[in-house]
Amino acid sequence: MHEFTATYADQIAGILSGFDRLVFRGTLRQIAYPFGLQGYLWANQVLLKDFSAHSQNVSETVKAAALEAMTSAHRPVRYLASSRDDKEQIARAMAAQDHIQEGPVCALTCMEPCWGYDVHRNRETKRLDLVQRSR
Repeated sequence: MHEFTATYADQIAGILSGFDRLVFRGTLRQIAYPFGLQGYLWANQVLLKDFSAHSQNVSETVKAAALEAMTSAHRPVRYLASSRDDKEQIARAMAAQDHIQEGPVCALTCMEPCWGYDVHRNRETKRLDLVQRSR
């Protein structure tokens, strides 16, 4: 934790302590709109035709880094079939089953509804366009 706060000290407004879990939510404002995402792709020299493969690669990299703490602690990573499952209840049941009073319990993954991007061919301009849609 200290390494994380030291690395991002210039971007941290405060630190909470004493909680048994944290849920991070947020939006990367720069890429929350098609124009911003196009800027990101341009800066990283990613062609629109390669967008799908690039985004899959970035997603897998982020997921692997996020789950590394659980795997190194030999705790389970469990996929949930529905985003409506009560994650709090599942984690508490796993902690009770394994007699865990402190430390990592588990990581729960699932597909959550969100806004994403697709690449579509624009017949009028004969170019590829980024289009936002619910996923």
